[in-house]
Amino acid sequence: MGELQEAQIRRGYELSQVDQLQVDARTDVVPRDAHERERYARRLATEAAIYGLPSVYQYAQMVVQAIDPSSPTYTGFNTWYHQREVSTPEFDVFKTPNVDTLYSNAWLDLTQGPAVVRIPPIRSRYYTLHFLDAYSNATNLSSRTVGEDGGAFLVTPPGWDGSVAPGTTRFRVASPYMWILMRILVRASAEDVEEARALQDAVTLEATADVGGAEFVLMSPESAESEWSSFFRALDFSLRANGQPVHEDAYVYRFRAIGIGGPQPLDVDALDESTRQGLEAGFADAMQLIHATRSEFAEPVGDTGWISGSSGEDGFNYLRRAIRNFVGTGGNVLAEKVAFVTHKTAAGEPLDAATTRYTLRLDPPPPVDGHWSLTIYPTATGLLYPNELDRYAIAATTPGLEYEADGSLTVLIQHDRPADVANWLPAPPGEFYLDLRTWEPRAEIRDGTWRPGAVTPAS
Repeated sequence: MGELQEAQIRRGYELSQVDQLQVDARTDVVPRDAHERERYARRLATEAAIYGLPSVYQYAQMVVQAIDPSSPTYTGFNTWYHQREVSTPEFDVFKTPNVDTLYSNAWLDLTQGPAVVRIPPIRSRYYTLHFLDAYSNATNLSSRTVGEDGGAFLVTPPGWDGSVAPGTTRFRVASPYMWILMRILVRASAEDVEEARALQDAVTLEATADVGGAEFVLMSPESAESEWSSFFRALDFSLRANGQPVHEDAYVYRFRAIGIGGPQPLDVDALDESTRQGLEAGFADAMQLIHATRSEFAEPVGDTGWISGSSGEDGFNYLRRAIRNFVGTGGNVLAEKVAFVTHKTAAGEPLDAATTRYTLRLDPPPPVDGHWSLTIYPTATGLLYPNELDRYAIAATTPGLEYEADGSLTVLIQHDRPADVANWLPAPPGEFYLDLRTWEPRAEIRDGTWRPGAVTPAS
């Protein structure tokens, strides 16, 4: 356990080390009075929904790709689904897409045995295989952690004790069901896109055992957000299939009082009416809280108008973890990615290119070992804005950028075409926001020494 985790939670003691505290074989008391039972279920359901939201949201995505054969994006487990094109204004699968990488998704089923991931040599190009466990905790096989030479990796779940073949490195993950989000950097040319596609194909997955044999709960991503019964059935499956860190055992055990995470699958229809009403109300309470506090997972970056909060290092901060995944699944560790977002100037005025031209001075540009990019989105849609340059971002790889003698870069952000378009980021004729992504950020970004300047109205 690292220093930050030690500071976050005071370590307890093992029951085997004491004689005074014994574990009763009976289950906990559930109130007999219907009113009290409903109140108790409501409180537990609220906690369970906050704790389990990341797992349920990821599970719903896993159903679409790995479980439901009727889905247009179905691949099954341990198989890549590749995005072959760089994002354009027509891309509407999710909001705030980046335009710098090709995405690939795969879901691993390690319940019966490990999987082998083989990464070819990838030189002079950022890449990451971003692994997320069933509760959205992140780790990476990437240019940062693996390097340019690639390698073979045996991905193993907790409790696996088999042998590792020579020339293969064991890569331990935290749950038997895992999501891999792969990103490979693409540059401006069509030839480079072809090279990135070839690298997508060269990264391979191979199961070492049968997969997909569980009795899965079918659901849609939409039902995960709106249907309490679907939500809790999915959470119940995940808890029984994936388990949880040992330090959360007692916390999760409490959910058994409302039928979640016990030895038998949750049967919503078998619950008494008071418990059902409590689950429904508790789910609504949790979603209302998460929606109301959705902006609070990010921290202000000084008085610049920017906020930052993309870390997938939540530890035991369950509400922060729920909010982050409600906003968007797939948070990464800070060593791999730090993102900054702004909707306003330092004075707090909304960014609106219908009335104002802006500049952003990056002095110096973001210090990274990987890649950085500044992407613009209309506030109304969160999608890319079509423009005459087909330019949706200013990035380290943007050709023809004009830097100052001191190495700084001034970006022009406006709707109308300037005389010099080299550093122009075309803006929609209305309110917009900016997302500054930094991959493999250096220590100056992670510790706050470097931060983006404010977006400033042009004189």
